[in-house]
Amino acid sequence: MDTVVSNINAYILTGGQSRRLNIDKSLVQLNGKTLTEIVHQKLSVVFNNIYIVGKENHFPDYNFVKDIKPVQCPLNGIVTALEHNQNEWIFVIACDLPMVKINSISELHDNINSSAQIVLPIVDDDLQPLCAFYYKSVLKKFNAAIGKGDYSLMKLLKQIEVVKVTIPIEDEEQFLNINYQKDLEKAEELLKIENN
Repeated sequence: MDTVVSNINAYILTGGQSRRLNIDKSLVQLNGKTLTEIVHQKLSVVFNNIYIVGKENHFPDYNFVKDIKPVQCPLNGIVTALEHNQNEWIFVIACDLPMVKINSISELHDNINSSAQIVLPIVDDDLQPLCAFYYKSVLKKFNAAIGKGDYSLMKLLKQIEVVKVTIPIEDEEQFLNINYQKDLEKAEELLKIENN
């Protein structure tokens, strides 16, 4: 996956309000850029088409897809992306995962197969469904769950053919989720190391 992926669209999920940081996560700054800009820049190395998904468009320079339903949950963002997409697969990532490495995304992509519906990383027994490839066949089940008011993505993963790609424990920091000020500070340190 060193070359641009032309047949899979990438979607960055935004709009998650961080009660702990008291700001829309997509607008949180890290080393002078928003988390969304950092993720977008990384994805642009391998994906031709990248879209921001959310309630509001804070990034007019990027392609934007408005959430289909008013509910606030990652499942709604994934459904919005799947409904927008014309191809078989999509890649989805949360805007607050700025440390994810391109080679991890590449490894996920390499594990797509004909029986898989979702390909996602597993790190120290923790599934990472907000950095994953989704096949269009999950849309019916996801829409049904939202229709019933059941927004648990983890519950849905138990009902679907999931390929789990093990990420070595020494690489787990790339899935650092930005929730607290200390997470931001740690991410700043890691980015400095990554860029040196």
